Amino acid sequence: MTWTRRVFLRETLGGWLSLVLAPSGYALIRRWLTRTNGSKVDAVGLGLVGDYKRGSSRIVMFGDEKVIIGRLTDGSFHSVSGVCTHLGCSIRLELSDGKPEFACNCHDSRFDLDGINLSGPAPSPLRRFEVAIQGKELRLLKSADANGS
Repeated sequence: MTWTRRVFLRETLGGWLSLVLAPSGYALIRRWLTRTNGSKVDAVGLGLVGDYKRGSSRIVMFGDEKVIIGRLTDGSFHSVSGVCTHLGCSIRLELSDGKPEFACNCHDSRFDLDGINLSGPAPSPLRRFEVAIQGKELRLLKSADANGS
């Protein structure tokens, strides 16, 4: 095949489209599958309350879903989906102006302790999970509120 300007442009455009469309299609299909499949798990044991230091957070698995558990300095527990609704990056717990918030590691979307959007590009709230203390044991439960869709 002779390389002409037309062949070069056609090959370049085809390669560029495959580099952009293939990952985008994969991400959309993966996001759709995780929303339609959902988690079949209703509760997960997380160990002892004493295993969680005050002011720290931890990522755990709830079935096939990543969930972040945060223990505040007052000893209370809060838990939301560990994956940002913007592009699927991980979530962290941090202090912002002295108040605890969940924040995206990639584009800095911010969420309150119930997963409600405060700022950033995230299009929807984080899914909220209930944390139950039974004696000295800590359990993670699926939330049935409006945010737990």
